[in-house]
Parts: sequence; C-alpha cells; structure tokens
Amino acid sequence: MAVPKEAVWERDPHTAAKHDLLKRYLEAWAPILLSRNDVITYAEGFAGAGVYKHGEPGSPVIAYDVFVNALDRFPKRMRVILMEEDHRRTEELERQMMLARSKHADHIANRLSVDIRQGDFHPALLQKLQSTGALGQPLFVLLDSFGGPDIPYALLRELGRCRSTEVMVTFEPSFLTRFAEKHDGHRQRGDEAFGNQDWQAVFQRPSPQKFAFLREQYRETLRQAGFSHTLYFEMVDEGGRMLYLIFGTQHERGLEKMKDAMWKVDPSYGVRYRDPKDTQQQMLDLELEPNTAPLRRMLRDYIAEAPQGRTVLELQRYALLETVYRPTQVIKVVRQMRDQGIVATEPHAINTKTRVTSAESPPSSGPSAEQGTLW
Repeated sequence: MAVPKEAVWERDPHTAAKHDLLKRYLEAWAPILLSRNDVITYAEGFAGAGVYKHGEPGSPVIAYDVFVNALDRFPKRMRVILMEEDHRRTEELERQMMLARSKHADHIANRLSVDIRQGDFHPALLQKLQSTGALGQPLFVLLDSFGGPDIPYALLRELGRCRSTEVMVTFEPSFLTRFAEKHDGHRQRGDEAFGNQDWQAVFQRPSPQKFAFLREQYRETLRQAGFSHTLYFEMVDEGGRMLYLIFGTQHERGLEKMKDAMWKVDPSYGVRYRDPKDTQQQMLDLELEPNTAPLRRMLRDYIAEAPQGRTVLELQRYALLETVYRPTQVIKVVRQMRDQGIVATEPHAINTKTRVTSAESPPSSGPSAEQGTLW
C-alpha cells in the first residue's frame, strides 16, 4: 500500500488479518519463551501510531496486552522496542502506549519496558538490539512495512545470525514488477533487499509468473540470511489485493505455532490464503474445517516423486516445511486418499512410520510396518 499521509489512517482487511495472526502467535510465543528465559524482546521497525482511524489498536498495543497477560503467569521481564519514522505517529504511539500501560497493574507493567524511538528503522533498530543485549536472547522482530523492498538484506543477515531470533516480514512484489525495470534507483533498492541481483530475472518472466518468481527469490533470501525455516503464504483480500507474509525461524516448533495461529484468524476480515505450491492456486477460506484439497494434490505429487513412497512422518514434515498446512492434518488426508484408491498404505492402519505409495505402486514392506497404530 502507499505510505499514508495522515498520522492515523483507516485499517484495511490485510492489516486486520495480520494483527489477528500476530496476536494469536504471540499468545503462544511469549509463554513458551518466558518459561525458559529471564528476559525476551519484541521489536518493530515500522510501528505506526498504535491506533487506527476508528480506534482499533495497532500492533504495538496488541503485543503489549499479550505480554502483560503472559507476565502475569511468569515472574520474568520483557522488552518492547518500537521504531517509527514519522514524528506525528511517534507522538501518538507514545500516547497509546501510555494508555495501554495505565490499564494494567504496576507490578506487572514495571517488568515490561517500552522503548520508542523516532527515526529511520535501519540501522537504528539493529544498534538498539545490540546495545540492549537483545540479540542472542529470544527475539521476535516485526517488519511490517508499507510494501516495496524496504527491508535491507544486511539487517536480515544480522538478525539471522542469532538462532533465537524470529522475523515476520511483509513483502508486496508489485512495486518491483511495475517500476524497477527502467529505474536504476528502484533496482538498487531491490538489490539491497534481496542481497544480490538474481531477482532482476523477473523482468524476463511472463507477467503471470512474476509474483511467484519474486516470492521464491525472497524466500531464498531469508534462507541465505540464516532463517532455515520459512512459512510463506499469500493473503488476498476481498478487493483482490495481494501481499505476502513471510515468517522466518530456525525452529520447527515456531512454524507449527505460526500455522496454528494462521488457521485461527477471524474469517470476518474477508482475507483468504493461497498455498504457493498448489499448482491450481486454489483460494482457501478460513473456516472451522479447512479445505484440504490443495494438500491432497501436493501430497499425491510428493508421494509419486519417490518410487518407494513416503512415510507419514515424511509427509508431515513436508506439510510443515513446504505448505501452509499443519502436520496434524496429514493423517486424515492420507486416510481419505487411501479410501479413494489414490494411495496405498502399509500397514493398513496409519501411524507416523506407515509407508504411503501411489496406488499403482506396490507398498513396500519392512520393519517399519510392524509398529502400533494411531487409527
């Protein structure tokens, strides 16, 4: 989206859904990390005003309330570090954070420090994280910019050096596909964001392939920066506007918790997901019983790639690391595929060591087939 001229602006469906996702993830993240560490840190590079035009809370306030509730359970400490470039938004953010603090007891709020800085987020954010000792300790960094290549690879690389750091980045590819080909300055911004010039091959791609190409290039950028596991999915609102949310972590449990949060986002925001690996690019509505047809297609193809098939555990890891689906959804889908004659399982009852093969291939037998069952 274009950078708003106002200090406080309307909240769009994308933002509402992102905030719901963020809240649900932090509700899982904070207690897990506080149970093991004396201090953890949350940081934002584009904090905004902390409030929207009709009074909806911004991400800093949402995060603050989540952390207060977590600290009520654990006698630990938290830091919140917020960067905002616009001085009007910074002033409003300070006011909103004071209001948020006033709603909670001092004995908890005193253990939750808030540091608000006005100015460009880079390199100031990194310097602040270094000076406070936040790098190397559990850290979640939200880089929710207004679109375009705003996050330098140099920052992601420094964050990715620390195993306990997680990031969530908003990436909208339309700026680069529309403006960068004939503008040297925009291309340079792209080089700085991706860490190389490989992304410029997008200019030779057919229009329908451009967005997909950029998202895969950016996913590789995060991996190169050190975030070995990335959750990468599209959000499309009811107006057809698209952006990508990229979550980077070095822990598989982080992926699981983020997916749990993703599938619980309120469907009333009118935002749907689409799995990048689904060849049919089917839109997925947020509902109590998720549509697993895309997962069925992806598992079928993944199984067919291996002559000896795949174990259920392999399929669960594939779902976790390569799709928007959760590992817990795999066994039900495999069972449906077997009953429809698409795959065969050995043994018939399914557990994580069960081997799944394409129906036209004979199921393999071996020691792993002699395990107990879940179904």
